[in-house]
Amino acid sequence: MTSIRFTDLELQRPARGGSGFHLGPLSLELPSGTRTALVGPSGCGKTTLLRLLAGLQTATAGQVWLDDQLATEGSVLLTPPQARGVGFVFQDGGLWPHLDATAHLRFADPQLTRDDAVAALARVGLQGKERRKPGELSGGERQRLALARALVGAPRLLLLDEPLHSVDVHLRAELAMLIRGLAEERGLTLVLVTHDRHEALAVADHVVVLREGQLVEEGAASALLQHPRTAFAASFLAGATCLPCTRNGDGTVETPFGAFACAGDAAVQLAVLPADAAISDTGPAVGRVLQIVPAAGGLVATVQVGAMTVQVVADSALRPGAEVRLALRGQPRLLPESL
Repeated sequence: MTSIRFTDLELQRPARGGSGFHLGPLSLELPSGTRTALVGPSGCGKTTLLRLLAGLQTATAGQVWLDDQLATEGSVLLTPPQARGVGFVFQDGGLWPHLDATAHLRFADPQLTRDDAVAALARVGLQGKERRKPGELSGGERQRLALARALVGAPRLLLLDEPLHSVDVHLRAELAMLIRGLAEERGLTLVLVTHDRHEALAVADHVVVLREGQLVEEGAASALLQHPRTAFAASFLAGATCLPCTRNGDGTVETPFGAFACAGDAAVQLAVLPADAAISDTGPAVGRVLQIVPAAGGLVATVQVGAMTVQVVADSALRPGAEVRLALRGQPRLLPESL
């Protein structure tokens, strides 16, 4: 297992016909054995941070520490990629089309016997596929092969860049469980890049939310899901609708659900998670039902409230086009855009 620490890590990429890219400065510490998901929209810096960690890219400033060893100092790689104890699963698998599954593993570790390679393939569910080349495997099987190859050589750190991107939806949960199980079994520190919150929560116990190269917030996955501290994390990770608020000047903010006390003068938004609102005859918010769809717990209605939509549990009598009133359950979540 390997602990990870980023200290004032920064990367500036100059504009080339566009606006360029700026990551950080970013400081973050991930204890040994942590399973972490880096989440955020496309272009926020997730894959760049993963490549900086692996030593596949250099920074502009700051440090990357692995355990107590300084691995990167600014633009200088003090520890090369091959000496970092890293297993890397690339988004497209990074497989060689001319090699069969067994040869992939033995190329990664020439000391690996054929029997050991066959056993490693069986551990990721590829028994009977040892002689197949990537073109003869499904998307999910190719990612299993990439995972098996990344684990050759007993790495201490497993990095995965969108590993379920090309996997059929109905197989993603199974592969996510396999990844998590292998990391636990081997005691690996794991860092996963994804823009899919369901994938992040299935694999990781720690989540780091990024936006436009900046760290928005980070913490235990369960805590961020149930009690996000920023409107962006509530929206991206927990699926909340974030409604604009207007300060009244008397210590309250005005929202579509009424006025609520809110200290300070910083801009806030009202984050409404799917379980936070309910249809009520006396509710202060007025909206119109756009659609009703089945969900695991029954029916869920999407209700237009002003310029935003809110999801609430519905009953079978409700119809699209109906006008309804909504009320909040519990205390309002008044959250800043970022910390």
